[in-house]
Amino acid sequence: MKKGTIAMRTIRLLAPSRLEMRETDERPAITDSTVRVDIKACGICGSDLALYNGRRDLSGEHYFGHEFSGVITEVGNGANGLKKGMRVASELVKGCGRCWFCRNGMQNYCKSLNDALLPGGFTEQTLVTNTDAYSFLSPIPDELDDITASILEPANCAYHVAMKANIQPGDSVLVIGLGAIGLVAAMILKTMGAGTVIGADRSKLRLEQVRKTGLLDVIDTSEPAWMEQVKEMTAKDGVDIVIEATGAPPVLKDAMAAARTGGKIVVPSVYFGGIDGFEPLPIMRKELTIIGSKGPAPQLKTDGTSAVVEKVVQMKDDLRKLISVYEYKDALQAFADARSGAAIKAVIQFS
Repeated sequence: MKKGTIAMRTIRLLAPSRLEMRETDERPAITDSTVRVDIKACGICGSDLALYNGRRDLSGEHYFGHEFSGVITEVGNGANGLKKGMRVASELVKGCGRCWFCRNGMQNYCKSLNDALLPGGFTEQTLVTNTDAYSFLSPIPDELDDITASILEPANCAYHVAMKANIQPGDSVLVIGLGAIGLVAAMILKTMGAGTVIGADRSKLRLEQVRKTGLLDVIDTSEPAWMEQVKEMTAKDGVDIVIEATGAPPVLKDAMAAARTGGKIVVPSVYFGGIDGFEPLPIMRKELTIIGSKGPAPQLKTDGTSAVVEKVVQMKDDLRKLISVYEYKDALQAFADARSGAAIKAVIQFS
């Protein structure tokens, strides 16, 4: 540590299941296209767990932690639209506008995402690309505390799921997999006019956690008759919309069985592996529509502000029920609880 410098706390992933918590004076150097953010809180995403669990390749440069809130402390010469002192949270606001994906309404595939956030959010300071053409930060209002604001990025992913579902008033919804994305998608769909909304999971721990929040009626998918329960609750041959949010490939078959004839299945899950004995015939016989939903996507109102920020403010009290907060010194426990499912959304607090 250099004499006279203030140590910066950071969490680094050295290898699967091997985290290093250390203090360093090595701070990322500001560039023209970036802003420096002092991190206040950072959530653990399923993609972070995939790295931690060894299910994603750790070789090469990558960022670790991308669900954060903080304060801008320095702005590069070409980093427009944001100012020093602003409270912000991570959210894909816009892509580069030049690549094929951006020009065809698929900004969540923008190639600029690859270097938008280094070294990541599990540190007291990070750099975030922010220019006229690309932004991964949204200003956050005073109504949101730093902890709740850190859920903005997964809330954006969930909002993207809800938009893909294209819900109609009164539609019934089944969410299989009650992690943060599935739960927040269910909450958003309820605000958009969904009728019956059912949560489903096979984890007794997760079901009990969700029951305690009072946010959803839940069904245990480890029970043999769970599919019959779903159909009884919807008074149809299935539900209008199924959100398959488990990441377990065989559950896609359950989603197809649970959807009504002519129903929709939205899949935000990241699958590792395939499905033995997969039978696609129900897709044709039931005229099912299966829709992928990848990560966050720009969700702007006509005035250019974030529709997701507005939705998070609207749902802030319920969203706070999903969050378990850990001090920096307890980061190893946060990852353990996120891995085991003891925390629906584990958030590490840096201040």
